[in-house]
Amino acid sequence: MRLTSLSHPKFPNSHTFSPKQTIMNIQRKNWQMNRRTFLRAAGVSLSLPWLEAMGANSASITSAGSMAPGEIPRRAYFSNWGFFEAQAAMPKDTGVNYTMTPTLSPLEPYKNDCTVISELRAFSGGHFQQPCLLTGLDTPTNGMKLVSVDQQIADFYEGQTRVPSLVLAHNRTPTLSWSRNKTPINPENSPKAVFDRLFGVENEETRNRRRTEMAHTSSILDRVKDQARKLEKRLGKDDRATVDQYFTSIRDFEERIKIDRAWLDKPKPAVEPLEFGKAPPEKLAMTNDDGTCMRNYLKLMFDVIVLALQTDSTRVISHFPKGEDGPVFKDRTKVPHDYHSLTHHGQLPEKLEMWAKVDQVYMEFWAYFIGRLKSVKEGNGTLLDHTIAAWATTNGYGGHGRDHLPLILCGGAGLGIKHQGHIIKKDVMIADVWKTVVDRIGMPVPKDFQGGLAKNVIKEVL
Repeated sequence: MRLTSLSHPKFPNSHTFSPKQTIMNIQRKNWQMNRRTFLRAAGVSLSLPWLEAMGANSASITSAGSMAPGEIPRRAYFSNWGFFEAQAAMPKDTGVNYTMTPTLSPLEPYKNDCTVISELRAFSGGHFQQPCLLTGLDTPTNGMKLVSVDQQIADFYEGQTRVPSLVLAHNRTPTLSWSRNKTPINPENSPKAVFDRLFGVENEETRNRRRTEMAHTSSILDRVKDQARKLEKRLGKDDRATVDQYFTSIRDFEERIKIDRAWLDKPKPAVEPLEFGKAPPEKLAMTNDDGTCMRNYLKLMFDVIVLALQTDSTRVISHFPKGEDGPVFKDRTKVPHDYHSLTHHGQLPEKLEMWAKVDQVYMEFWAYFIGRLKSVKEGNGTLLDHTIAAWATTNGYGGHGRDHLPLILCGGAGLGIKHQGHIIKKDVMIADVWKTVVDRIGMPVPKDFQGGLAKNVIKEVL
């Protein structure tokens, strides 16, 4: 079912959903809180999450209202998790009552919020071919230059959020996102930098002052607490709970940032140098540690992403959480190999079993993210209901192929997504999934979308 709505100003001949036009047509009462409500103090500007008192259907600031269709922020999150052992991970049966595999088992609490799609295809697979995930055709070897779907959505929402899009990764390269000028966008890999960009001060002088304040465990909320208290007194019960949950999330995040910063300032233990051979020490450390750094990184970055979406600071995100290498979480899996070696398994059952164990741990972090999105109440649903979050990879069968690719589509119930458990779309291009996301966002399909590879939407979920 398609959206029935207004023409978008950037595409005058289209008939698509345009949140900006719809909201502008809603008459605002004189007591009604603006969607862009901030608490300001001591150089800090803290945006609030969606509150029912902001809604067009709210009767008063203390009386809960519902979200009018034009007020629902429609969001998209795209991720590429690098190598993945799809043979063991994909279910053998289909439908809503499919049998969870051990790899997917962390998603059990959110089974009804996700659709597992198997047997998809990408333009290319294997080493360093990730750019084709969101563009359809871009790879380092084919010379094609296309705009990625996340940036096309960002252009559609242009001017409606503080940050058009977030481009994130576990390190600075490679990127999943390509701009309207068909150039790669350098990703941000620091959760703290993203947090500062979204919620911190906006010039270098006050930024340096805030760094000093944070070093003395100063809290953002401490500097806006008087305004926060006055606001909470005026709100209805449900909105007070939403604001309290939001502030609690920020406090928890600040505490973890402070802990991480404290560890950064502590010298590492002095030990005798080891012989690492020809392997770069930093790479060996990344692939063979117990995963503590990766655990901290993923949770922090996911928490920042949830805050960014919750405050409508952005509506589209691309994220490369892991890449081709990564820790194997030896403390839990007891795997003696590095991650990349597992992908060169030669069909050895013991290596495939090890790989599946490691992927299960990574799936726990995806489940953490989905759980965080679902825990945030938003209007008459949750943040997950109004966000389509995609777990994906271009490294399929055997680790290096472009075929037999899995994809997990989560959330979006408020955007019309109807989850079907497990479906098989043999040889269908991933581009069709992105066409489905674009359909639910309500934007027209751009010219030469995904290099022409996108043929149809995934009808099963609509």
